[in-house]
Amino acid sequence: MAALLRLCILGCLLCRNSADSANFSASLSDTNRTRLDRAESDNPTEEAGGENWTSAPVSLPAAAPAELSTAAPEAETPEPPAEQDPARAATASLPLPLSGSVPLPVTRVSDLCPCNVQSEQCDVNCCCDPDCSQELPLFTRCSVQKVTGDPRRCSQEAALYSLSTTPEGLSQVQASVQREVNPDVFCVQSANYDQGLSFVTPNTPTEQNFDYLFNRFVGFFFGGSGGTGSVLQTPVQGNSPGYLYGDIMQTEDEAGQRDFFRLPALAGTANCLDSNPAAFLQDQTSSCVRSFALAQDCTTLQALSLRTYTSFRIFSGKDTEANLVAVGVEAVILQSVEGTQTMVDAAADFAFQPEFLQPAEVCNQVVLQVKYTVRYGEAGQIVGVTASFVLAAVSNAMLPIQQKFQIAFVQEDKSDATLRSSGNPGYVVGLPLVAGWRTADGVSRSTNPEGSLTVLQSSADQDCLFGVPQRSPVLFGKDTVSGCTFRLEDGANCSLVSEVILGTLKGQSFPDYVASFGNSPPQNLMDWVPIENQTMITSVQGCSIPLSYHLEVKWTKYGTLENPQSQIVSVMEIIKFNTSTLPSPSTGGIVPVTSSVSFIDVSASASPGFRVAPTINAKLPFDFFFPFV
Repeated sequence: MAALLRLCILGCLLCRNSADSANFSASLSDTNRTRLDRAESDNPTEEAGGENWTSAPVSLPAAAPAELSTAAPEAETPEPPAEQDPARAATASLPLPLSGSVPLPVTRVSDLCPCNVQSEQCDVNCCCDPDCSQELPLFTRCSVQKVTGDPRRCSQEAALYSLSTTPEGLSQVQASVQREVNPDVFCVQSANYDQGLSFVTPNTPTEQNFDYLFNRFVGFFFGGSGGTGSVLQTPVQGNSPGYLYGDIMQTEDEAGQRDFFRLPALAGTANCLDSNPAAFLQDQTSSCVRSFALAQDCTTLQALSLRTYTSFRIFSGKDTEANLVAVGVEAVILQSVEGTQTMVDAAADFAFQPEFLQPAEVCNQVVLQVKYTVRYGEAGQIVGVTASFVLAAVSNAMLPIQQKFQIAFVQEDKSDATLRSSGNPGYVVGLPLVAGWRTADGVSRSTNPEGSLTVLQSSADQDCLFGVPQRSPVLFGKDTVSGCTFRLEDGANCSLVSEVILGTLKGQSFPDYVASFGNSPPQNLMDWVPIENQTMITSVQGCSIPLSYHLEVKWTKYGTLENPQSQIVSVMEIIKFNTSTLPSPSTGGIVPVTSSVSFIDVSASASPGFRVAPTINAKLPFDFFFPFV
């Protein structure tokens, strides 16, 4: 009987707590404050001047969010006072139970600073770091320019940071807070439980749990083959025969051992970690430092050899019947010790192996940059993989070297009919020119959506002889002018410099035909215009360098006056060489080189035509005036 009475009293307490929870606010902080206020008013010990205590914030039970309501509660009829039960009095006199709770989310975006990683120390270029009051005038940029709140809300605040220059030449931070609107139709308009939008605080690594966390989170991504946490050594079975987004691509080496596609990346430090996997449809670009001994590791270290990055084959899909796709070499660029780059024929890819030049103490043909291009079909199956390399000559003064790795995924079209056009049928202003190369079956077009006819893109510190310059597509109707600069060193090979500059101006894969219309079929050669060449030969004695490259595109209006179509009739490239002696390097002369594209309208002016005025051509019968005549 006593046990039954205790159960009834406990049920009454739970019912009372459920009824009281209807008066709670939508905010967790307001909820805790309401419960604390009620506890203070109901505590007989504090009212009687007894021992004081402080209760910690209490997390709500799982059913609390469904019970929260902002509506006004209905008036309750006061119950007559009853004799207080001893068990209930003991429960009311105890403090609220302590329990772990999720911290309140920060709602002020001005208090958030993602780049502030060092405690009580200034982080370089962190404009929101409160510890950077003295270093702020020396900042060159803001590493974090925009900080937003929860991206799932329909309306959120965003803190913007930018740098401005004072009259004394120092930097100062311009900060502002504005409200942004989320256009997503599934955004969160309001939430009655803000802690539900926050994540639980992760475990802090310590000496005791470091190995556990490392094997759990890091082992899968960075573990070597055969080690703890490594990926499976066989193709993963799945419902789809092709790869899905984020899948690890399986490979097979020359010995038949299965592994995964590796793309070296950073691993906590600046040094390269060679066991980093590349995920399907995730473009990646990474740079890391490679340290090695020049004489001992030049020909033995696998990370320096081109063969290491091409000697494996990739499974086209995840099923057991997947084909093996070999990695082809698309382009090879040789870089000298001074930094000059030259593109060479990549047909004999295995001939480019590192070799140590004994007298000069130089390791030649070391892999400096690798760029993979993975082509895949609509079903997620890999159909082709190509790689482009930059092989450099490295001396002791250049150690350690910095290697750059990149992977890009391109969907392969079914046929040439699915290639993007630049008009139907005439060209549209602002779309790239359609160009290609002549073959036995017609014209071969590039699958690049930006087109194969490109022009040099200018930059502030672009040198014609160093680096691979950026290029932009030639757009119909858009005249462009760009260029670069170079300084001819003493004793430089003039013919080699001339070839490098001309290749920089034209591009490495320059087409020889341009489509007359925006949708010209590749199999019809009569609809394509050849690119003609006009070279201005110089008569100056000495070094002859191309200083100007101009592409002249003539077009006309074809069709009716109501709807004329743009048609290209001729394309001419004009190359001008220097007509005088180049400035000497001792004088510090810098020679500018220009590249330009112009569109000329050669259509004849239309003149309206008028019909001839009608005339009366009527003849009377020969006997009309008979018998008078």
